[in-house]
Amino acid sequence: MPSPFDPDDLSRFSDFSIHTTPYKTVGSHAITADVLIPKSLLTSSSPPSPSARPLLLRFHGGGLVGASSLFPAFFAPWMLQLAEREGAVIVSPNYRLLPEASVGDVLADVEDVWRWVKGEGEEEGGLARFVEHETKGRVTVDTRRVMTAGDSAGGYLSVMLALRHPDEIRSATAAYPMLDIRSAHFSTSYAKPMFGLPMQPRALYDAHVAAVRSGDKPGVISADPRCERFELMFCVPQNGICSELFPADQRAWVPFEAVEDGARLPRGGLFVAHGAGDDVVPVEGSRAFERLVRERDGEVRFVLAVREGGHGFDAEASVDDEWMRDGLRGVVQAWLEE
Repeated sequence: MPSPFDPDDLSRFSDFSIHTTPYKTVGSHAITADVLIPKSLLTSSSPPSPSARPLLLRFHGGGLVGASSLFPAFFAPWMLQLAEREGAVIVSPNYRLLPEASVGDVLADVEDVWRWVKGEGEEEGGLARFVEHETKGRVTVDTRRVMTAGDSAGGYLSVMLALRHPDEIRSATAAYPMLDIRSAHFSTSYAKPMFGLPMQPRALYDAHVAAVRSGDKPGVISADPRCERFELMFCVPQNGICSELFPADQRAWVPFEAVEDGARLPRGGLFVAHGAGDDVVPVEGSRAFERLVRERDGEVRFVLAVREGGHGFDAEASVDDEWMRDGLRGVVQAWLEE
């Protein structure tokens, strides 16, 4: 099945200069990050930015199975609008995809891109040196001012990184994040039409895994730029395969269980946006996570905005929409504070 989204329409990135670089290598496979710099910071008529720019560390969606860092249909325009308005640099990394990788591998990549952002990764100099080189010194980055973001599976990764580094990350956002991974929706097989598409058979997943093990398919995949793994992406939750990918003894991989075991969010808080009619990632997971965080850490700012619509409901949202503006206010203030 071809992707129903146009992977070649990159018009939403027109206000940004895009620079791609590896942030780690697995064997001989380079895993890359895209660094998006507002063109307004690079015009020859404007002086170099007088202050280091804040960072929006954004993770792409795709069920941890498909898509890539710049797949346009999964890159919410409001995130770009926010970054352009605040003169922020966006880092949007790729990461190893399931089922070729494990969830542990994905989380290791997320940790490694964080180390690279902080200048501690295997690629010499990290983000700051890369941006300075690419912009000939016109733009510098402030790695103290980081907000994480992501939608769907990317929202899961945004929350996971924030839980792991609450004293270094200022605040976090997540749109319709995969949080309640132990729920029946993700861990049990039953009829679950998603996006109006039919159920995918379990045999699709098993055949893919067999082809990887036999060497007929690559063993490492870190980008699916045309979203050609679309059917596989939906096959996983429809058939409850998350119960195999997230073993019961790996509590640190599951946001609910990480919080139950003592993990805390950044003091700048978390803003979650979710569609009430989401049939891909049900809103009940975000509501339950809000209740848990309020129970375990009642002082942290947690804003949950539930709006009409399904998965990807924010495709037309603007940072000037009242609900978006109100939800972002606290996390953005904490992010930008000098």
